Amino acid sequence: MLDSRSLFTLQGLERDDSWLLFRRCAFGSSKPEGYPELKRLGYQIVQKLKGSPLALKVIGGHLNGKYSDAEWEDVLQKYVLNPNDILTILRLSYDSLPKHLEQCFVYYSLFQKGYRIDSNRLIWMWIAQGLVHPEGNNSRRLEDIGRSYFNDLLVRSFFQVLCCGGQTYYTMHDSMNDLALHVSHGECFRIDHGSIGVLPHHITHLSVSAEQLGDLVKYDGLGRLRTFIILNDSWFCSKDSLSHDILDKLKCVRVLDVSGCCFGSLPEAVNHLRHLRYLAIRRTYSPLPTTISRLHHLQSLFVLYHSCYSARISCSNERTHLKYSRREVKNTGGHFSLPESISRLINLVHVDVEKAYTLMLSGIRQLLCVEGSVEFLVDKEEQSLVRLKDLNQIGGELSVRFLENVKSSEDAAKSRLDLKEHISKLELQWESCDGAHDMDKGFEVLDVLKPHRHLHELTISGYPGVKSPSWLESDWLRRLKLICVRDCNRWEVLPPLGDLPFLSTLEVRRMEEIKALGQEFFGHAGFPSLQTLLLERLPKPEWCLVDDDKVLQNLRHLSVAGCPRLRAYPTHPCTLRHIAVLDKEVINIKLQMDSFELSRSFCHVVSTSFHVLRSHHLVSIEYMDIYVTSLVQMPTTVFHNMKSLKKLKIFGIDKQNAFLVITTLLGENECPVLTLSLKDLVLMDCYLQPSSFSKLLNNLSSLERICLFDCGSLEITGLPVSLHHLRMLKQLNISNCHWISSIEGSESLLSLEVMKIFCCYGLKSVPYLDDMPCLQKLELLGCPQVMQLPKAGHQTTLKELEVRFFDGLSSLRQLCDLVSLVKLSIVDCSNLLWLPDLDGFYSLRCLSIDQCPRLMSLPRSGLPVSLETFFLSGCHQALEEQFQRKEGPDYNKFAALPGCKWENH
Repeated sequence: MLDSRSLFTLQGLERDDSWLLFRRCAFGSSKPEGYPELKRLGYQIVQKLKGSPLALKVIGGHLNGKYSDAEWEDVLQKYVLNPNDILTILRLSYDSLPKHLEQCFVYYSLFQKGYRIDSNRLIWMWIAQGLVHPEGNNSRRLEDIGRSYFNDLLVRSFFQVLCCGGQTYYTMHDSMNDLALHVSHGECFRIDHGSIGVLPHHITHLSVSAEQLGDLVKYDGLGRLRTFIILNDSWFCSKDSLSHDILDKLKCVRVLDVSGCCFGSLPEAVNHLRHLRYLAIRRTYSPLPTTISRLHHLQSLFVLYHSCYSARISCSNERTHLKYSRREVKNTGGHFSLPESISRLINLVHVDVEKAYTLMLSGIRQLLCVEGSVEFLVDKEEQSLVRLKDLNQIGGELSVRFLENVKSSEDAAKSRLDLKEHISKLELQWESCDGAHDMDKGFEVLDVLKPHRHLHELTISGYPGVKSPSWLESDWLRRLKLICVRDCNRWEVLPPLGDLPFLSTLEVRRMEEIKALGQEFFGHAGFPSLQTLLLERLPKPEWCLVDDDKVLQNLRHLSVAGCPRLRAYPTHPCTLRHIAVLDKEVINIKLQMDSFELSRSFCHVVSTSFHVLRSHHLVSIEYMDIYVTSLVQMPTTVFHNMKSLKKLKIFGIDKQNAFLVITTLLGENECPVLTLSLKDLVLMDCYLQPSSFSKLLNNLSSLERICLFDCGSLEITGLPVSLHHLRMLKQLNISNCHWISSIEGSESLLSLEVMKIFCCYGLKSVPYLDDMPCLQKLELLGCPQVMQLPKAGHQTTLKELEVRFFDGLSSLRQLCDLVSLVKLSIVDCSNLLWLPDLDGFYSLRCLSIDQCPRLMSLPRSGLPVSLETFFLSGCHQALEEQFQRKEGPDYNKFAALPGCKWENH
């Protein structure tokens, strides 16, 4: 058992790993064997650095490209004698930087340790401060030169790559950060959490945490600042406001990043900062004012994600979307428009909008560079598309909608999409078209909207033409990785997409006139890289080339729906992992899979596909999804050899086919065929008789996780007593199962660690926590008949508790014994009147109270001293006003906590 007093001593890299890291950094693609003396010196350097990854990368990067024995010997003698003096080693790398990179490195000292930043923002800050110098022949854009600066620092290990949520960010090692601050000589200064102290008068670049803003009002050196950045490392916006007095003093500022603060609208004082070149804000509730056009020197504008704005959009929908939905919902923050007056900013060349928003470009007549998700709406004005002509530096995603409004192909050609090399994703969309005239004009328009040849993803929607554009018939877009064509109801013959060498995803949806998927479709190469093929509502085409084993050689995911004439499929390779055929009419499918084994880890099948599977196909399958779409003969032998099956999901068992499915799972004579390997069972939208459900659980004693979603048709009042047999169960999730009134057998869930119960409207009580001695996380959401929380008893392991949408709760007195909690969230409990004392909660670090409008006060005894984050929003006005004024008896309870941060959206 580990506790907070356990001490771990982290060791350095092993010798062999150290050499491999150093070799990669120092020699690159060269082989050390060609430089025996350097190799010998390299071994000595590695030995002295004692496995320090940062030192190995820095020294190796410094020596990269240097092949003089004397240089390596000099490094060994001067800098590696004391490997514990990491700053001396790092200083070596800094001292070898050219002057322009030194300045860029020092500038990063404004960001606190562990801060992650998008490289584009940092590069444009450099540009705004004049740290990026144009080349003599002006052949490259400033942002491209700045990118090369950044990459030079990255290669030399001054930055580290950090991937988070599908995005790439960059951060700096703490020791590197110390070095940057040390060599800045006070020109750059940052105010982290804590006392502001005395600010030097000679600083020109300042960053400050949002909570320290109030201390800056009296500082008289703001007028000399060239950079002012407000930092906020929280996902939530800070409610600490930026005083207009501070903004009025920033007369010389060139870089202003106020994204760490929350504004309802852009402060008017910003529009008077005439030297401003870089502006970063969070999205405001109000549109940007037309007066932003006064910022004549502005070069770059960044609009970042705003948690308050998104919360405002989504909170009204949250209550109405409690029911589990199978649909994947893309939650975006909506559209973001720039005022037309922004066209007057002749120096503005870069606008970057967070991907959560879509930037509306309509009405903007001059804007050189735009990044993010951009939408251009074609209006009925003459030459509407010509507005795109000069936007050749537009990057990211571009969607051009209402193409039916284009007057002629001549107007469309003026958009010059073929010159926009930085666009990675392009969508061309027609909303509505009628008649032969639209059909002919549609083809002429699409044919001249030729994208740049570097495009990676293309979507064509609603196209009214019959023929393919010429640029899709050729290899012009050979770099394409994804194509989606949908709702093009007159398009008859698809182009030879199979010849695109890098195409990995193809979606063809709702194309009523496509006649065949044959030679013209497959081309000569037969989709060499295609991994995902989705065909939906293609009523006419048939497969050709079904016996050609050279087509679709790397296909991994196949989904077919609404394609009744696709009765024979191409020979499928052993790479296939997902199969979903949703057509009830297709009864003679031959996937020709008898000769191989599905050797990958995942198989996704629909019940209509079962008869083509043989047990030897499934020996190595670890994960399987089954969609029961119609009453079919599911062979009971399908699971017999599935000795590796770990996770099974079953969707859509209705009353008609429930017996057949259960027979398949249980086997003949109710003898279990699912082996002890099965750890995870998910049932969604399933009808099961109580007896069958109990027998199923009896036979799955190895289960570690059960999830029941939308199983509202089960006609039982309590979860089966068969839970007694699930001694290894670690997680139990129940959602939208209105039939459950109680959970029986919980006293035997000795291994349960996580329990989640969502929207079970018939549930009247929650099991005693004392029955589950290993429970660590409990989430209860939307169970209106539960009047009180479960008794804790001697439960000492629960770390996280979330209670949401419990209108029946007026108090939480049962919480008193849950002293092991680390995180407590109470959300949307409309009748909650008071909180119990939290005296003994010495481990509680995060407390969230949200949308409890009748809660007027905090616990009488105050808040636990261990609290690090306190979130309070949507409570009684009397309580909220205390925190807004930062005074009052309840606010004082919070203010008495050392280091605790208050958040509010």
